Amino acid sequence: MDSRQLHYFRTVVDKGSFTNAAASLNLTQPSLSLSIRKLEEELNAQLLTRGRSGSVPTEAGKYLYQVASRIDTLFDDATRRINDISAGVFGSVRISSVPMFNWEFMPEVLRRVIDNHPTIDVSLEDPKPSAVVTAVLSGKADIGLIPVSNPTEFIAAYRDELDVHYVAEYEFRLGVPHRLKNLPEPVSFADVREETLLLPYGTDHLEGVSTMMDNLWSKQPEIKPDRVIDTSTLQSAIPLVSGNIGVALMTENCTHMSGDRIIYKKIKEPLPPAVALAFHLRDRSISPAAAHFLEVLLEVGREQRVR
Repeated sequence: MDSRQLHYFRTVVDKGSFTNAAASLNLTQPSLSLSIRKLEEELNAQLLTRGRSGSVPTEAGKYLYQVASRIDTLFDDATRRINDISAGVFGSVRISSVPMFNWEFMPEVLRRVIDNHPTIDVSLEDPKPSAVVTAVLSGKADIGLIPVSNPTEFIAAYRDELDVHYVAEYEFRLGVPHRLKNLPEPVSFADVREETLLLPYGTDHLEGVSTMMDNLWSKQPEIKPDRVIDTSTLQSAIPLVSGNIGVALMTENCTHMSGDRIIYKKIKEPLPPAVALAFHLRDRSISPAAAHFLEVLLEVGREQRVR
């Protein structure tokens, strides 16, 4: 078994068939099939189930696919780091962070990182939380940054795959349009029961906010709003609240994004804070550039907690 065979196998799984994989690899289908068959014989295991709908990995194949993905990522990392060394730069770091943090502490983190190492190469993407996790797990991002309402649950779910770091925490607020500026402070969900509640579900397999609110409403069903609209992220609700569609569950740092377009009220009902978590793959060392970025990120997070 060698890296070439593993790459071929991974391509078959990614493309879903030998035909598509062979075209992608610029190989003939018979030569690709022979390579995979030799791999199966060497491992004494069937790796793929072949059918009319394509090729699907067996249980053994699924495990080998994970191994192949890690090896491909290691080769990519090695190429990237050697290119950095040859170019005389400090290194590169790929960050995947939800948009709310780009308004919060990301500018200060990047300023310090670039001041310390002017030649560092930084790339930043801002997808929704579940996509951040996927980017890190797949090796497309070095460091991920997301908010969760249940950090213990998240850490337990990914303890075998990710090293997770606590960055900061934020209290939840109720974002309301200006027509509701005279609501009491703190405000109860009972005070806005007739309003539409915009709820950021956008954590997919994290299920943080939805679970938190379901737990609250199971104990106090009388405060559940008559209508709930799911939004993909916290910031998705800002223009809707500003446009008088309803009220939204937000975090205190969302004021950086919305300015004075909406009003933020403290919430009477006890809710656990949203916690900002940074994470990277557990089974591979991060680059010096990524390690420095993480160090500065945690430093800025500690400073915010002291305020």
